[in-house]
Amino acid sequence: MTAALALLLAASHPGARSALGAPGDASPAGCLNDHGVFALSVAGQPVGTETFDIRSTADRIEAEAKIDLRVEREGKVLSFKTAPRLVLDSALQPLTYAWSQKGSQSSQLEVDFRSSPAKTRYRTVAGEDDRRDFELPKDVLVLDDNVIHHYQLVVCRYFRTSGGKQTFRVFVPQEALPGLLEVEEAGQENVEIAGRSQTLRHLLVSAELARIDLWVDKEQRLQRISIPVAQLEAERKR
Repeated sequence: MTAALALLLAASHPGARSALGAPGDASPAGCLNDHGVFALSVAGQPVGTETFDIRSTADRIEAEAKIDLRVEREGKVLSFKTAPRLVLDSALQPLTYAWSQKGSQSSQLEVDFRSSPAKTRYRTVAGEDDRRDFELPKDVLVLDDNVIHHYQLVVCRYFRTSGGKQTFRVFVPQEALPGLLEVEEAGQENVEIAGRSQTLRHLLVSAELARIDLWVDKEQRLQRISIPVAQLEAERKR
C-alpha cells in the first residue's frame, strides 16, 4: 500500500483496505474518449484533484492522469503527486501500466501484461527494487489505488454486455493483489453534481471488503464515485 492511500484511509477509517476488481466485454466511444477533472474528498474535507485523459485509436486505448493529493497527519500537511498511465488494446485488455509518485515520499511501478506471467517492477520509497510475476487473465481489469478514472474503464467494460450482475477479475498494481468484484445496476437517481441536479445511472460495485457506488451519465461517463468505508468521494468538475 502506498503512503498516499494509507494516509487517505487513516484519515477516515483506520484499518480499511482498498477495493479489488476484474474483467467484462464492447461500449460507446464516449466513455473511451474523455478528459476531465475529479475533486477528491475524505470525510467531507478536500484532499486533492485528478486530471485525467482517456484516448482511443483503432488498435489501442491510453488512459493517464495527474493526481495531486494533500493530506494532514499529526499536524503536518503531506503532498503527493502521482502519474498513472495505462495502455490497453482495442478489446480493453491491458498491455502496460506505469505509475510514479513524487512528494514527501517517492516511488514508481511498472507492469508488463504482454508477457505470461505478467511482470511487475516496483521501486519502493526506500529505494529497493521489488520484482514479481503474476499469472493473470488477458482481460484482467487494472484498478489501482487512488486512481479514480480507472473506474471509468470498469464502467466501459460493464456496458459492453447487456447489463445485469457481472463478475470481473481485477489486479491492483500498488497492492500487488489480484481479486474479484461484482457490478450491477441500481437504477436511475437524481444526483447533484457541481451545484446542479442530474439524472444519472447508479452502478453498485461490490468487492470483498468494500462497496463502491458509481454514477454515470447517458454517455456512460463517470460523474461521481463514493467509497463509504473510506469516506472517500470523487465528483467530476468538468
